[in-house]
Amino acid sequence: MKRKRYLDTELLEGIYNRDSRIVKYIMDMVWQPVKEYVLANSGNKHDAMNLIQEGILSIYSRHEKPQLSCSFTTYFYSICKNMWLNELRRKKKVNEVVVEFDCMIQENEIAEKQLYEKRRQLYLRYFSQIGKVCQDVLRLMSKGFSNEDITVELAFSSVQYTKNRKSTCNKRLVELIKNDPEYKELRYGL
Repeated sequence: MKRKRYLDTELLEGIYNRDSRIVKYIMDMVWQPVKEYVLANSGNKHDAMNLIQEGILSIYSRHEKPQLSCSFTTYFYSICKNMWLNELRRKKKVNEVVVEFDCMIQENEIAEKQLYEKRRQLYLRYFSQIGKVCQDVLRLMSKGFSNEDITVELAFSSVQYTKNRKSTCNKRLVELIKNDPEYKELRYGL
């Protein structure tokens, strides 16, 4: 059975009149070149089918019928090609934003790790300068030991003495750290 060929004006009229035979004819006619173009440019068959449907919708949604200066096939192919290029540009921008955001997150994480490490080094520098007993008190305190446990562990005379010693040791360490020239830089970040 021989297929009927339509004139370019009949194809445009078919779209505006929602003639399903003509729309199917157009889809069959442009499927191969549009599919090949999309596949060659980072797309798949599903993208190509969506693009053809969007191309038909874009013609239908125009207020005035276009005046063709080329064949309908060439006109339709150029619509699909431009729509696909716009889609690729949009995807590229989205990917660039995601990559840029990921880089910012990684840079922030690196900066935070560096800041943490510098603070840790500052703390350890002055922690080593306080006495052995103070180091033991603060180490046990940081591990979550209660005042009673620290009193027993370090054989202090009373819980009150442990509290006083803990306070004195902590104040001494903080005073040493605050007097360091690096302190202000590390306190507020890099």
